[in-house]
Amino acid sequence: MRWFYISVAIPKMLYAADLFLIPGSEVRKGTKGFISKLARIQRQVTLHITRALRSTPTDAIDACPDIMPFHILVEKLTHRATTRLATLPNCHPLAKHTVRVANRYVKQHRAPLHKILHTFKIHPNKFESIRPGQKRNTPTLFTTSIPATKEEAITEAAADRSEVWVFSDRSGQGEK
Repeated sequence: MRWFYISVAIPKMLYAADLFLIPGSEVRKGTKGFISKLARIQRQVTLHITRALRSTPTDAIDACPDIMPFHILVEKLTHRATTRLATLPNCHPLAKHTVRVANRYVKQHRAPLHKILHTFKIHPNKFESIRPGQKRNTPTLFTTSIPATKEEAITEAAADRSEVWVFSDRSGQGEK
């Protein structure tokens, strides 16, 4: 029942949670009412999982099946979504809007993007961009070979006198 709750119920309950569930901060009070209503569902689930009495404290019944307290779970998921928005590549359609929203907090007509970026104080400009790939002047420590046919591959493997072979076709060959 615990695995069902974690893998099915939580994703269904918190689908697009970053749009409507904003944890509290100094800037805004958050959506405590919605969070507490959804936390009641988690309490019912943990009561069923642990078969505890209804008078058992929520913190205790959340700890027994190793389920995160609901307000912390909401904060974790919202922070993850905010970080993903802040690390979007410049070619993404939302990247320009995310940078603009992070630089200025408007007083009226705030979008959910305003709320989550300023709640967690995440600024896209402070993230470092890392380009994947190999540097041009760095020598490689291994060689890569992709023969055209199976026969060429067998011949090349028989002639190779390297200490280690790695076959990416899952053939299980190459151990010396």
